[in-house]
Amino acid sequence: MHGGDIYFTSEKLLDFSANINPFGVPESVIKAIQHALPDLARYPDSSQRKLRQQLANYYQIQANQIVCGNGGADVLFRTIQAIQPKNALLPVPVFTEYEKALLEQHCKITYWHMPDLQITENLISELQLNNYDFLVLCNPNNPTGSCISQELLLKILNFAKLKNIFVLLDECFFDMTSLTSEQDSMIQKFSNFPNLLILKSMTKLYALAGLRLGYGICADNNLIEKIRNIGQPWAVNSLASVAGCVALQDNDYKLKFLIFLIQEREFLLQELKKLNFKVWKPNANYIFFQAENYLDLDKKLLNDKILIRHCDNYQGLDKSYYRIAVRQHAENLYLLECLQKIINNR
Repeated sequence: MHGGDIYFTSEKLLDFSANINPFGVPESVIKAIQHALPDLARYPDSSQRKLRQQLANYYQIQANQIVCGNGGADVLFRTIQAIQPKNALLPVPVFTEYEKALLEQHCKITYWHMPDLQITENLISELQLNNYDFLVLCNPNNPTGSCISQELLLKILNFAKLKNIFVLLDECFFDMTSLTSEQDSMIQKFSNFPNLLILKSMTKLYALAGLRLGYGICADNNLIEKIRNIGQPWAVNSLASVAGCVALQDNDYKLKFLIFLIQEREFLLQELKKLNFKVWKPNANYIFFQAENYLDLDKKLLNDKILIRHCDNYQGLDKSYYRIAVRQHAENLYLLECLQKIINNR
């Protein structure tokens, strides 16, 4: 189960279950896609040369340190297939596709239940106990929205490097943590860790979920080439490639959204607390909360044509946990109104 499954009904739903930028696709991207439509008659560049170079210029790294794919999940699956880990440590609860990708490669998984759903220094102690060769970190975590401090993250990465543990660091939502997120990203330090691959996605921030566009960044050029050569050769279609190149240059869209997001998620956080839900501090464009006395909020909200993400299929979570996306202010007000109505009618 994933967020964004609006296809089970013919009714139009207000989708809070998928963490997509509510501003919609940037106008610059729409125009670029329209202009590129005649190119559909040709095969896309299987090496994504232009897109990788644009990403390289954006991050001031080398193009051969980047691999692109059909969404972040595609890069995730191909990375694990390339590495073939035998013994992975997976902090939970977390995005379910990590588990699926590891199990497809017959990897043993140890589930490490995060204290209060947050990565702590105890993770290093756990890494010392067993002969792990693979670690997954999601920063900020999906579904909780919790972030790992840079100090702790560097401790973990240095220990993993010492013990030859490969780290897949998912930063697909990191761009939404703050206005200065790019300065705090591990992309600034990835060259120090050849055992690290940083997973990124353009589908959330730029509302390109339907096009599917993600990429990975790693200092190990041989691994990048191996990942690129796994799977079918046209991992990125021509429209997605064009969209990615143009979106990277639309700084006004990104800044406008981040200013809105930081203010709106704080508003939602405080309003959810007023409803007496236990809420975790959000660091992305979604909010995670627990409603212990309401185990069917998702079903009740469908009566109001609202879809939210029930988190009971995550490791370590039960039916009292939910996740909602941060949408436009009027939509958020409507959700809060419907939640209040459910509480009043209890």
